[in-house]
Amino acid sequence: MGVEGRTPLPEVMDEWNLLVGRTIEIRRDGRHVRTAEVEAATSDSSIMWLRFDGNHLRKLIAKTDGYDIRHID
Repeated sequence: MGVEGRTPLPEVMDEWNLLVGRTIEIRRDGRHVRTAEVEAATSDSSIMWLRFDGNHLRKLIAKTDGYDIRHID
């Protein structure tokens, strides 16, 4: 258990190309943005396509967008 009985967060993943098919948490400035499935990623891990449930079905994000990515499955 982490601080104050909370479970610690998984480590930030920089190798996005290893996350294809996995469920991830997207965070920015320490806050949860949303969860998604990694649909595809470039071999250099600079860009990935995410698949969401609901209204926003897919989104491309880049490392330069400033998100922290953590795998949760």
